Amino acid sequence: MNLHDQHIEETAKRALGNIECKEPPVPVEEIAKKLGLEVVEFPFHEKISGLLKKEEGIIAVNKGQHPVRRRFTIAHELGHFLLGHDIEKGVDETIDDTFDKPYPQEREANLFASALLMPSEWVTKEFKAQGSDLSKVDLDKLASTFGVSKQAMTIRLLALKLI
Repeated sequence: MNLHDQHIEETAKRALGNIECKEPPVPVEEIAKKLGLEVVEFPFHEKISGLLKKEEGIIAVNKGQHPVRRRFTIAHELGHFLLGHDIEKGVDETIDDTFDKPYPQEREANLFASALLMPSEWVTKEFKAQGSDLSKVDLDKLASTFGVSKQAMTIRLLALKLI
């Protein structure tokens, strides 16, 4: 892991420390509230997952999306906020077709969201508790424990070199 990614992981750990969260699932809305941000649900177009309005102190999430997707979106927007991303006019929109594109700030916000929702120590502990036999790892259970999608959990396990 490079120094920049390590900084992002540490920023996520500090955010967790601010609410003294010790086990999954991480209460992302509580973290937002502690930072003075209000989370509101909004009926966005299906391609928009959420947005951050820094000046107004609002994270808006698409109320039509699955709860685990909304959690990741909140964590992603918290990443922009806490990493000090310079967002044009104070607004960041998470648009689904840009999710996998190589925009540095989007990659960083996604890494932050993963680190916040799935802290490395917790994931490693839960993963190892299932045993070292990869065929017996219950991905559904891991994802459910952390309140994330199977895709997000798989990406995190790969990033942590557990699979």
